[in-house]
Amino acid sequence: MLEDLKKEPTDHLKRVGKTFAGIEIVHFCANDACRTLWNGFQFKQKMGAVIFWHFIVPKICEAKKIIGCQYLFLFAADLTPDELLINYYETFLGFRSSDEHGTAMPLYDYACKFMYQEINGIENRRERFYKDFNPDEESI
Repeated sequence: MLEDLKKEPTDHLKRVGKTFAGIEIVHFCANDACRTLWNGFQFKQKMGAVIFWHFIVPKICEAKKIIGCQYLFLFAADLTPDELLINYYETFLGFRSSDEHGTAMPLYDYACKFMYQEINGIENRRERFYKDFNPDEESI
């Protein structure tokens, strides 16, 4: 096996101990032109959270059945000192960041933070989102 490795070209290759299949969410951002309409609905939930759990997660689950993948990831474009967007992705969408996993980052996402979550269990997290969609008035 070591002899085979010596014969492989090394251009643009980085050898790692393990790789994980994943789906990247690209251009996940709010459309400010829709904020007034959204606010008129007076939902207690944030627009991005509803879009994510109602529209995106079912597509992720469909893809997982077809291609098999373990992680969902994105690059958070957050340069704020208090990391508002990163906190939003963690709190409302279930993403996390850590030094445990990483990926190749395109120049387009330079200065963005890599965040991910496991796809296993995402349907249960979606059900929890809907269970808590309309909190009791007393708990507000």
